[in-house]
Amino acid sequence: MAIRQARQSRALPLCLLCLIAPFADAHAQTTVDPRMERDTVGARSRPEVETAGARVGALLISPSFGIEADATDNIYARSDTKRGDVALAILPALAVRSQWSRHALGLSAEGTVKRYARRTTENIETYAVKLDGRLDLSGDTRLSGDIGTARRIEPRGTTGDTLFGAAPIAFTQLSGGGEIEQTFARARLTIAGRYERFLYEDRELGGTLIDLSQRDYEALTGSFRAAIGVGPGVATFASLAYNRNRYLTTPAGQPSRDSHGFTLLTGVAFGLNRLLQGELGVGWVRQDFNAPVFPRISGLAYNAQLRWSPTRLTTVRLSGGRTFQRSPIIGVAGIQQHEVTLSAEHELLRTLILRPSLRYLVADFQVPTGAAKRQERYFTGAFGATWRLTQHLEVAADYAHSLGRNSGAVDPGRAYDRNRATISIRWRL
Repeated sequence: MAIRQARQSRALPLCLLCLIAPFADAHAQTTVDPRMERDTVGARSRPEVETAGARVGALLISPSFGIEADATDNIYARSDTKRGDVALAILPALAVRSQWSRHALGLSAEGTVKRYARRTTENIETYAVKLDGRLDLSGDTRLSGDIGTARRIEPRGTTGDTLFGAAPIAFTQLSGGGEIEQTFARARLTIAGRYERFLYEDRELGGTLIDLSQRDYEALTGSFRAAIGVGPGVATFASLAYNRNRYLTTPAGQPSRDSHGFTLLTGVAFGLNRLLQGELGVGWVRQDFNAPVFPRISGLAYNAQLRWSPTRLTTVRLSGGRTFQRSPIIGVAGIQQHEVTLSAEHELLRTLILRPSLRYLVADFQVPTGAAKRQERYFTGAFGATWRLTQHLEVAADYAHSLGRNSGAVDPGRAYDRNRATISIRWRL
């Protein structure tokens, strides 16, 4: 069977990074079988319904175009003003990849233009463009990097959605990063760095211009990871990640929300066959704030990325972790998030994939000492299906029920329940 790595979960490459390193000496190497890594429902090659794109010299060009219909019973994600609406979106995209035997270069671009039938203030336009590459300095050394820009929207019902009555909050994200990997006989070392900058657009509310520059934010992160093979398909690892965060504007009379911190993890990664692969890590997290009014964050850090394939027709994924996020609210220095996601892919037919999922997130707001505590909780249960009609046409349908709950919020309307259904059709060259 032809093998092609595709549609993997975002966390999977990080897990496989250490697993594919040799786990024994040069005469008796034990590695994770790459055929097993790719022989799952979402990643399995299906040549009869997959497109090859257009080859132009050493480049593979893959354009696509989609149309999506969307219906929801609570467009604002609120309990006090519950309104339903339908929308139509167009989804163009383009990917260009090199086909060299060594090194790699890629360019990707995508956009969304969405229009609602009645609530036209909810209309949005977003885009994302990224350039990435890899240099194979030797058989054991790789250098990779990327740079990109995107215009994004704070989705209704999320922590960043704080201006009810105004158009959805939009921001531009600039990002870039690099990584170097060095493989030894039984180990792999990875050093990485990344910079991100978020610039928010002003909004008008009730005829008044709302300045959102207090949300403008930049983050610099660096990380080091070492993984050592200890047996067939098993590696232990240790990682250290450092972050420094700065808000570009501090409102008059407000304390600085700038901070710095680290996360230390150690654990085990495994994946000898298709049945069970993944990574489990535990450690310590600490975040210190420049302003003493914000108490230090410290405590248990954890990360789990598991993939279980009981049969060749079903793949189950479990992921969870603790992260620190920027705050969109003046007087809140940051947000601790605990998130767990359980999802599955089931191949009902060769070209029909079912996708159930559950997601739970708890967001704890870091407020000044003595201030009222604030917490938000989100839950989403979803079910989707993807049907590859031909090599060029794909149809997808999704339904999601989501809810948000909060404690300590000044706006009780932010507690909500919402149902949303979408159907889309996409053409690929």
